[in-house]
Amino acid sequence: MIKNIYLDYNSHTPCSLRVVQAMNDLWQQPGNPHSINHYFGWSKQQLIDDALKSFADIYDCVEEDLLFTSGATEANNLAICSGIALAKLVNPNADTILTSHLEHKSVLNPLEIAAAKHNLRLIYVGITAEGIIDLEDLQNKLNNNNVLWVSCCMTNGVIGTNQSIHQLVQLCQSFGAVVHVDASQAAYLDISCHDLDIDYLTLSAHKIYGPSGVGLLFSKHLNQAGFLPIISGGSQQNGLRAGTLPVPLVIGFAEAAKELSENKDMEAKRIDDLRNYLLTELRKFFSITVHGSLKNRHPGNLHLAIDGVNSIQLLNIVQPHLAFSLGSACDGMNLEYSPLMQAINVPRDEAEHSFRICIGRMTTKKEVEEAANIITVAAKNLISQLR
Repeated sequence: MIKNIYLDYNSHTPCSLRVVQAMNDLWQQPGNPHSINHYFGWSKQQLIDDALKSFADIYDCVEEDLLFTSGATEANNLAICSGIALAKLVNPNADTILTSHLEHKSVLNPLEIAAAKHNLRLIYVGITAEGIIDLEDLQNKLNNNNVLWVSCCMTNGVIGTNQSIHQLVQLCQSFGAVVHVDASQAAYLDISCHDLDIDYLTLSAHKIYGPSGVGLLFSKHLNQAGFLPIISGGSQQNGLRAGTLPVPLVIGFAEAAKELSENKDMEAKRIDDLRNYLLTELRKFFSITVHGSLKNRHPGNLHLAIDGVNSIQLLNIVQPHLAFSLGSACDGMNLEYSPLMQAINVPRDEAEHSFRICIGRMTTKKEVEEAANIITVAAKNLISQLR
């Protein structure tokens, strides 16, 4: 019997065994970390404090600049909604937001709302054919506009390309713009909030083999008076986000970050080798176009089109044995000609026939070999039907 193979790690990573073990003992323990008048509350708060220290060590920041959320979507919304309002108080004459079509909907949609609310222009920076922010176009737009805010991902979640984030941040800051970085897909990049000197950075546990339902916002502006919560109804986390913290999820997130930091380089190399092997095997039989730079991307990601193969039909044929996606999970089955594909000059027909594979920590060489065989057989069948 063929084993079902999961190659959709950009959308979700399963919890590692270390993470599960770290969380297991906590589910049945009583105590609310915000109940500060008895032992059970103190002990849970100590776990939260220890997790914050771990995150501060890993991401090179201070605990006071970290805020737990339900995930990167909420963290992005909070950074944008509260951060832009605060930035406008500091720089009332600035009138422009810059971003690009590399961004996730949890960045783009809040930016549209904030732009309308604060009467700001939302301008999109160009992207090269390699899927990288065009720094020359960025500089031109910074020169020609009074820019308040810039949102940019470290690693795109669809085509997997890594951005020149240090150069981008330095350029934006030289013009006095506030910088927000979505790092939720940047598992295999080094993230130092101190070295980047950014204003806002967001992370998600379920992209680094942690549990779903918890994320993190870093910001050096959290303690400024004008930074306001978007979820109210309690004084938790210094009044910046109401709601009882889910201690098992927080501890699982911290354990996932520690495990990844300990093995990141070796793991990235192994995953990169498996991805390249899969691509080599497929190219033995098909004409394949990979979108975005192969050198500067998430090590497990392949966003590709097989000439003559309809990606929806391919995905349907290989079910339930092989899991990959047609794009971001948040887009569902929406196969419109995406602004990202247009921005990197992928023709409409090719874009509509593209799909995303992402290899991860739990993927084995045997699974990749089997996946290559499954795709090859299915794609050959589809091509033969066209003749």
